[in-house]
Parts: sequence; structure tokens; C-alpha cells
Amino acid sequence: MDPFAVAHQALAALNAGDAAAAQPAGEEWLLMALEQGDEAQQARALLLLARCERALHRPGDARGRSEQAARLFRQQGDAGGEAGALSVLAHSASLAGHHEEAIEAALLGLRLAQQRGDGAALVVALQDLGACHVWARNFDKAAEVLRQAADAANACKPRLSPLTACLWLAMGTLLALAGEREQRGQLPPLGPLEGHLINARYLLAEGDAEAQCWWTLMQTMAQIWKGASALAQPELQQALAQLPEQDRHWLAALAGWVQAELAWARRLWPQARRAAAQLVAQADAVQHEPLAQLGELIASQIEEQQGQPQRALQRMRALREREARVRIASLASREATVQWQLEARRSERDRAQLADEAQRLEKLSMEDPLTGLANRRSFEAHARAQLAHGGVVSLALIDVDHFKQVNDRHSHLVGDQVLSQIARLMRQHVREHDVAARLAGDEFVLLLRGATEEIAQQACLRLDEAVRRHDWNAVSDGLSVSISIGAAQREEGDTLETLMARSDAAMYAFKRERKGGAMAQAWLTDESEGEGDSPD
Repeated sequence: MDPFAVAHQALAALNAGDAAAAQPAGEEWLLMALEQGDEAQQARALLLLARCERALHRPGDARGRSEQAARLFRQQGDAGGEAGALSVLAHSASLAGHHEEAIEAALLGLRLAQQRGDGAALVVALQDLGACHVWARNFDKAAEVLRQAADAANACKPRLSPLTACLWLAMGTLLALAGEREQRGQLPPLGPLEGHLINARYLLAEGDAEAQCWWTLMQTMAQIWKGASALAQPELQQALAQLPEQDRHWLAALAGWVQAELAWARRLWPQARRAAAQLVAQADAVQHEPLAQLGELIASQIEEQQGQPQRALQRMRALREREARVRIASLASREATVQWQLEARRSERDRAQLADEAQRLEKLSMEDPLTGLANRRSFEAHARAQLAHGGVVSLALIDVDHFKQVNDRHSHLVGDQVLSQIARLMRQHVREHDVAARLAGDEFVLLLRGATEEIAQQACLRLDEAVRRHDWNAVSDGLSVSISIGAAQREEGDTLETLMARSDAAMYAFKRERKGGAMAQAWLTDESEGEGDSPD
């Protein structure tokens, strides 16, 4: 059979929304391309198959196919094809809970869309990146990117609908409100969520059943949280009737969450437990790790509300086990990527491809996905350029004190929020031409241009005070956070390494000084208490 005819058949079925029919033709297309050694056709067939897997809610399979397609498109210099493959890769990695990998893929897809000047591709890339930030629970960044997506859609000629961006804005707000309830014990105001839902309602088009179902489920949740359970019940029934007619769909998991919340609001505990279990089961069926983890959290909260602390603890243990499995799987994925890169060195052609890959990686976003600060690569580029230029410059290293205890006592989610809050405080305390960056883990750095060591130390003290005065209880009850900072000014002959070494030494001197002060204060307190207790 003619491979072009097979390709046309597969594409026509997928465009018609029949991924199950498109898949066998896609497999045949890929086999023909492999037999002919046609890598361009292999890439296109792999991308089609990845899109089929995504439509059939098998993100694990979609991920492998899309990664292979992205590599082949890259080798062919096909930026449009690579962007399409990266979109599927970002989506599937995000659903697996591999958020850093997902955001990196989405960022690269965004850069490719920007370079091509394709307005429609830019909208899709921004929506992909926003969705990845939503599932990574990086809600402020998600909102920023999704507003850019809505603006880009409105700016397109012809104009595109910003509906998808509005729905993701509502979804991110929904998850953020649930997170704040878990931290504070009560829901914050629902105004932002209702605003996004109103905007989306005016954009809903007839015939878009999936978008209508998604919106109705979120609207139902808003009614439940407002205390209007009587209004929520018929809306929930409407949403359940709108669910796509597939055996498995992520909206079925979202419906399980809404059902759990409705039963919780009515204090129907057996129904609430069943709905939470359904949420986990439905999320697992479509390999949606963020929703499965949410289900475990909701189940724990329901058990706690019912006065079952042991059951609540069991559900939290199940959540921690899930998080650990995801971290291990994410590391294995990174190892596989490194292995592919090493194998690519075996031939001259592959070495040339690695050089091209290095250039592309340089174009990747220089931003840390969690905090929004510059990452280490970006910081080092700025710092080396500044040192080569000369002039007055200071560098300050920052370390979060006892950060492991924060993770152990309050959860890794709280630890991520601590890092994000410190990053926000850093941005507030640096000038526009300074560079604030996250090096790794709980280590941050400031590059202060035109600042003497004295000025840098003053800036560091202001930041230190801002961290100590920050309301950390709003993040987690009983949470206390402090930082250690060491600043050093550039000296003649300094390299980045020597300047960082002196900043590091200053930071540890700061730690020792603060620890010594705390011990002295404790000794004086003990002495004072002893004098008060002694007889006259």
C-alpha cells in the first residue's frame, strides 16, 4: 500500500476525532517508514501515534512516542514538527507528575513558536506551559502565562478564542483554593474563581461538549463551596450527563472530586469516602498522577473531618508513597535522557546532532520552574559577563536554614512554597538591574551590580529581616523560616569561583555568628531565670 495513502488515512481519522481508528493506520505508517529508512516520515508517524495515545488517555505511551518524534524532528531541522511533539511530551510528562521535565519541554516548545512567529502555535505553546504550571501547583506563574495565552489568542489574525486559557485559569484557581483550605483549615474568598468562570461562560461555543462539561464541573464546585448544595446537585447531574462517551477520561476523575465535595458538604461520610476513592481510581485509569494525589489528600481530609485520625494518617501515608514513586520515576527518566545523549556520541553524525542540541538547550528558558528566578545557567552567564566587564559588583549567597526539617515536618509541598515565597521576597529587595537566581535546592544567589560589599550587606540584612517577619504561619501552622546570607565584593583577579567561595565563607561565618548569638541569649536567659528563683 502507498505510504502516503496510509498517512492520509491515519491523519483523517485523527482529525475526525477517532483516535482508536487512527492508531492502526499510524502503526502501519511507522512500519513502512522504518522499512524505507525515512526518518522524516518516522517522526510524523510517531507524532500521530503520540497524539492518538494522548486522545485515548494513555499519557505513558504518548510520552515515549512524542520524545522519539521530537528527537527526529530536531535532527531534520523541522521546528514545527518538533514543537508539536514537545506539546504532547509536556502534557504527558505533566500527567505523570514529572513537572520539571514537562515545564522544560513546554518552554522549549514556546521558544520554537516564538522563533517561527506563528501566532496560533504561540497560543498553544503558552496554554501548554500554563497547564504544566497548574499541575505543578505553581499557581502564580500559571496565571501569568495563561493570561499571556489569552492575550495572544485575542491578538491573532484571525482572532482565536481564549476559552482554553480561561478554563485553565479557573482550574488553577480551583486547585489553589483547595490547597489554601488544606493549609489554613478554611476556604478563602471565591471571587477570583467566579470571575474566571464568568469569563469562560461567555466564550463557550455550542458543540464543544468537553469544554462545557469541564466548565460545569468547576461551576458546581464553586456552588458547593459557597454553601449552595441545593443548586449544586442539578448542576452536577448535568455535568455527569455531559461526560465524554469514552471508557476513560480525566473529566470523570474531576467529577469524582466534585461528588466527594458535595457529599462532604452534606456530611454524608460514606458517600464522600466512596467518591474520593472513585477520584483516585479514575485518575489512575487515565494515568493522571496530580489528580490521583489530590484524591488521596481529599480522602485524608474527609477522614479527619469525620473524626478518624488513624484513617486520615493512612491516606496521607499513601500520598507520601505516591510522591516518592513519582520522584524515583522522574530520576529514572532523566537517567534515560542522559543515556541517550551518551549513546549519541558514537558517530560523527551524532556528535554534530549533540552540538545542535547544545545550541538548542542554550535557547531554553533560563528560568527556574519552581520560583520563577533565573536558574544557575542564567546566573553564571550574567556573572561571568559582569566580571569580564569589570567595575564594582558584589555577590551574595543565600541558604535556607534547616530546610530539610521544613520538608520532614511540614511536607515537600510546603517546602516548595517556602522556596517560592523567599524568591518573591528576593525580587522585592533587589533593583531592576540586579540578578536574583536559584542555584539548586534551597540555595539562592544575588548578583548586585555597582554595589560595594557594605551596600550588599545592607541589602542582605533587609532581606533577612523580611524573611524573619514574613507570616510563615499562613503557609503552614508552626512554620518558622530563616536564612543565612554571605556577601563579598569583587576584587582584582577574582573569578566567579573565587568570588563565590568568599561569599560562601561569609555565609558560614554568618551562620556561626547567629548560632553563637542564639546560644549566648539562651545562656543569659537561663542566668536571669536562676537569679529570679534564688532567695534574697
